[in-house]
Amino acid sequence: MKKDVLLTVVIPVYNVEKYLKRCVESVLVQEWHNYDILLVDDGSTDSSPQICDDYAKVYDFISVIHKKNEGLSAARNTGISNAKGEYVYFPDSDDWIEPNTFSDLAEVIESDQYDIISFNREFVKSEYDIIKSDSKRTKRLTGKEALIDMFSYGFVTSFPNDKIYRKALFTKNTIQFPVGKYYEDLGTNYKLFLAAKNVFATNQKYYHYLIDNPDSITQSWNEQKFSNIFEFYKDIFYSDFVRSRLNQEELQISQLYYVNGLTHILASLYKSKLDKEYIDITNEVKQELLKNSVSLSQIKDQPNKLKYILFRLKILKPAFSIQSIL
Repeated sequence: MKKDVLLTVVIPVYNVEKYLKRCVESVLVQEWHNYDILLVDDGSTDSSPQICDDYAKVYDFISVIHKKNEGLSAARNTGISNAKGEYVYFPDSDDWIEPNTFSDLAEVIESDQYDIISFNREFVKSEYDIIKSDSKRTKRLTGKEALIDMFSYGFVTSFPNDKIYRKALFTKNTIQFPVGKYYEDLGTNYKLFLAAKNVFATNQKYYHYLIDNPDSITQSWNEQKFSNIFEFYKDIFYSDFVRSRLNQEELQISQLYYVNGLTHILASLYKSKLDKEYIDITNEVKQELLKNSVSLSQIKDQPNKLKYILFRLKILKPAFSIQSIL
């Protein structure tokens, strides 16, 4: 095992025998080598555990933890507890990274100036999809500025797998991914931003996010998913932990982020035709949207602006029969 590694790549593994090798190999081909890999097998029942063990036999810087199935958050938390690096990185096991990811970010990582290093992603349907970044832009932000950038849909996303984190952000601030919850990244990143002093952000795309995995949580909805995502958006918006740190202008940006998130939830309820089945959640989301109404001019730069306009016009639900406009 390597000593004094700077970065531990924590890969949670659960029944991903079709994808795991592609993910691991995308790390192994990196030209910057100051990392180790920790595979956290979360009680897989397919051949994934054997694949993990085979890699550990060949590479002395790859280690494996086999644990009972507790979900993605628990697997990441286990990885944090056992990581040897100063930094941790969490790629999903069905995704992969560009071969120049670590070498491009090496100077930033090695500078030891940043608590979070944020890059960008591309949603892909296969490994043959090529990703191409816009002209390179970078930002050096405080943690709070990074949170506002996330609220504003700038470079910084709410996802964890396009970020490298200083491990101490978790351990010194007793921050963990919430076990047993969906959309755990939404419930964790805002805490990490507010705990961070310095954040490096680039618009360069290094992460391939596979959207055609039928087992992905993004492929279907259920009551717990709606409940969890709604809960996390409310936590971010109403939490004194957040609100006490924001000025009036930043609170308004937070409100737009909240309204956009609620609009996404309501639209997803209608699109999946689950609004009647989950009537309580549907009504609560609608009440929160009415309570936190914003002007159409304010919402114009939000991703769900059209859906919000349709909600205000009281035609969001019937509009889903005309899929082309949504």
